[in-house]
Amino acid sequence: MKQLFRYIFIGTLALIPLFIVLQLVFWVQSYSVELFDFVSSYTNDSLFTIGIFIFTLTLLAAVGSSIEKAGKSFLISTIDKALAKVPALGSIYSVIKKITALFTPDNKDNKKEVVLVEYPKSDTWVPAYVLNKHDGVLVLFVPTSPNPTSGYTIIIDETKVKKTSYTVAQASQFIISMGADFVKKEEITSIIKKTLEDNKDKN
Repeated sequence: MKQLFRYIFIGTLALIPLFIVLQLVFWVQSYSVELFDFVSSYTNDSLFTIGIFIFTLTLLAAVGSSIEKAGKSFLISTIDKALAKVPALGSIYSVIKKITALFTPDNKDNKKEVVLVEYPKSDTWVPAYVLNKHDGVLVLFVPTSPNPTSGYTIIIDETKVKKTSYTVAQASQFIISMGADFVKKEEITSIIKKTLEDNKDKN
């Protein structure tokens, strides 16, 4: 009986990823139906509502294609300029835009630096995104698992961090998996061990 429960437990763990994916699919389906009903309540025409959805998806694809190929979109640029003239709203929009740009998988992804920093204490290393830098001082965003969009913003001297070849996508992959998907483990392990050895030599 004990062995049977063990098999059931292991089987349950193996099916959890599938269960989560199915839940996500059901949530998207449910949300899409609710959104469709909401729009239909205003249009009172199913065909017109379908047309709105097709137009919206086409517009999003066109904007994405423009940004991917040209690095910018006329529509987004126009919205940026318009909101920049609104005092409070413009500031909020600008900040949110910079944060979302950090996670955009565009061609500039490899230029966004990801470093290792000792946080929240010494000898505890976490990946962090470089948001800004000035005169040897870095502004870092330290994400939390499993949601890489939440975390802490810290200001630190550049000498206190270790540079990596991580892209934002790879670092996010590591964070979302809570370390289960240890991307570039050889490189990260080598950096940490070398730092420990250097610290011992100094002492």
